[in-house]
Amino acid sequence: MYDLIIQGGRVMSPSDGLDTCTDIGIKDGRIAAIGSLADKAYDAPPNVVDARGKIVTAGFIDFHVHGFAYFTDYGTYPDDVGVKSGVTTVVDQGSAGYLTFPAFKKFMVDESRTRVFSFLNIGAVGTIKGSMLPALHSPATVDVAQVVHTIEQYPEIIRGIKTHAEMGGVALWGFEVLALAKQASREAKVPCYVHTGKLIPAPSTAWPDPDTVMPRAVTFLDPGDILTHCFTGHPGGILHSQGFVHPAVREALAAGVLLDVGYGEHFSFRVAETVLDQGVRPHIVSSDVHALFNRPHSLQATYGLAQAMSHLMALGFPLTELVEMVTERPAAILRIDDRVGHIRIGYDADLTIFSITEGEYTFRDRWGDVRPGTQLIRPESVVRHGHASSIESLAMESLV
Repeated sequence: MYDLIIQGGRVMSPSDGLDTCTDIGIKDGRIAAIGSLADKAYDAPPNVVDARGKIVTAGFIDFHVHGFAYFTDYGTYPDDVGVKSGVTTVVDQGSAGYLTFPAFKKFMVDESRTRVFSFLNIGAVGTIKGSMLPALHSPATVDVAQVVHTIEQYPEIIRGIKTHAEMGGVALWGFEVLALAKQASREAKVPCYVHTGKLIPAPSTAWPDPDTVMPRAVTFLDPGDILTHCFTGHPGGILHSQGFVHPAVREALAAGVLLDVGYGEHFSFRVAETVLDQGVRPHIVSSDVHALFNRPHSLQATYGLAQAMSHLMALGFPLTELVEMVTERPAAILRIDDRVGHIRIGYDADLTIFSITEGEYTFRDRWGDVRPGTQLIRPESVVRHGHASSIESLAMESLV
């Protein structure tokens, strides 16, 4: 009757009203049953994963990774930050542009167990080696017609456009690149994902007033566009230098613009607490995972989505909200919530099985600030295409 049974886990799918210890039956790569299956009779015994004492959710979706190994300064393999990290779906944010996307599809999308999507870089080559060269991000690299054409060629993979509204780019070119990205996104009918804070080097004499960047940037955005690094410690983010969330950002959020944590090299506990205290909460959380900067030939990622989620737990985010932020909400943005992001009969059998370890932990952000925590999220197994793999076994595969 079933190919696989996930047995006895705490099954959570918040908007479906599921939060109970039960079983999940899987057949032909899809969820076939939700409920107690212990007393069923089987012609042939199915494979069983013992999930007792663990939590079972729809497969985690990491909405911001850098998954173009060797091609970028800080990219890794999608599977390393995907299934090997307890994540069944990843979204590469801007590694590939229209000129380099065919290579990304061939070597990263087609060769990965993880489901891989792309937000295409508005620049022609994406973030290739040497990506901190400002010229690679300039308006001169943007061809709106080619961007739209590439999205139309690969609609099953490319779900949006990656662009920037940050201090360095504004210093060099104003908002021209963002304006071109929005032209392309409207023509292609996909959202823009917008980097905030600092990134591109620029002469110090050219830096804009950081408090002018976000109020201007959000005037370009449409409902469904996403601002990332909403807790950035860099100037030029959603927080005014006087410590309040820009009123223009609040207006944009009320109109349907979304926030992503975009953890990575930007996350600041201090900024997060200030923003949250003002009643502004992110819609999704992603890792912005990078390979090691200081080892040019290393593909090793030193953090991932589980770490980002654990940091938010230390800030008081409830588990149910975190699950929504890495399952159903990103699935809706990607327009795949008719098949993933929920635990429902008939949906793809993409699941994440994880535990929460209780203890005394110290969490540190990249600015050196620390916060205490008592819970740590640890991915244990993933189910992808209906096949279960433990994180330990996947890690051992990478060592062979």
